[in-house]
Amino acid sequence: MTNNQEVLIQGQVTIGATLTKPEAAQELYPAAVIIGGTGSMNRDGSGVGFKMNLYRDLAEELTELGFITLRYDKRGVGKTGGNRTTAGVTELVEDLKHVITFLKTQDGVDANRVILVGHSEGAILATLAAEQESVAGLILLSGAGASLKTSMEEQAQFLLKEVQETKGLKGKLLSRVLTEKAVVQKQQKLFERVTATDQDTIRIQLVKFPAKWLRQHLTYSDEDLLMKMKAVTIPILAVTGQKDVQTDYRNLEKVDDLNSEWIETEVISDMDHMLKSFTGRTSILDVKKQYRNEIGQPLHPELIQSIASWSLKNGIRIDHPVLQSNPL
Repeated sequence: MTNNQEVLIQGQVTIGATLTKPEAAQELYPAAVIIGGTGSMNRDGSGVGFKMNLYRDLAEELTELGFITLRYDKRGVGKTGGNRTTAGVTELVEDLKHVITFLKTQDGVDANRVILVGHSEGAILATLAAEQESVAGLILLSGAGASLKTSMEEQAQFLLKEVQETKGLKGKLLSRVLTEKAVVQKQQKLFERVTATDQDTIRIQLVKFPAKWLRQHLTYSDEDLLMKMKAVTIPILAVTGQKDVQTDYRNLEKVDDLNSEWIETEVISDMDHMLKSFTGRTSILDVKKQYRNEIGQPLHPELIQSIASWSLKNGIRIDHPVLQSNPL
C-alpha cells in the first residue's frame, strides 16, 4: 500500500507533482525523483488518449521497495506553469533542481539518500542535474550513453532499415515516401535551422517547434554526457532494453568503455522503451500501436529486480525489517 499526495513546488514556475510514501512505519526513507522523457506526457507518464501510466507505475514499484518517490509535470505540462515550446534544457534542469531541493526537505526523507531516476530524455536531465546537486545515485533508463541528437539519428536509421526490409506493395509504397533524402536530409535541415536561429520557437508547417530546446540539446555530444557520468563519482545504474527502437541498447557499450567503478550497465533482452516486456518483432512504424497494446501491463520484472539489487548493494535502500515481506 502507498500514500499519494499532490504537491505544488515553487521554482521559476509552479511545478505540479505527486509525492508517494510507503505505508510501512520507518523513521527515514531513501527517496527518488522520477524524471520523464520528451513530449507532453504528464507526471504519470500519460498523454491525451494515451494512458500508459508509465511513471505512476514506476513510482509504485519504487515505493514498494521502500522509497519515497516524487514525480512531476515537466514545464508547460499538467499543473506545471510555463510554456513547453519555449522551454530549453536549461529551464528543464532548473525545474529538476527545485524538485530535488523540495524532496530533500520532506518529512521522512533521508536527504543523504536521494536518487534521480531518469527515463529517455530524463536520463540526460538527471546526468546534467547531478553535476549541480548532491544526490546519492542515478538510475538511467532507456537513454544512457547517447545524446538526443544521436537518438534522433538512430531512430531515422531504424526507420530506413525497416522500410528496406518491408516486402510487397507496402514496402514499395514506403520506399518511395521514406527515402534517405526524405528522412536523413530532412532531419539534418532541422538541426541546421535550430542552430541558425536564437529564437525560442520556429514554425514547421505552421506548427510551433521548440527550437531552443533542441538547440540546447545539440550542444551536448555523447562524449560530453559520458564524461559527466564519469565525473560525478556516485553509483549509477544504466539499463536499456534490446527491444527499444527509440534508443539503441548498444550505446551502453560506450558506458562500459568508461571503466568506471561507479557505473553498472544492463541490457534486458525483451524490454522496450516503455520498460515493458515485448517479445514480438520490433517496428518503429508500428511502435505506437505496440505501446497502446501494453497499457495495463506491468513494468518488466527484471528491471525492478535490477533496481532493487543495485540500491541494496550501494547502501541506498536498506533492507529494513518492515520491508522484508517484499521478495525483492
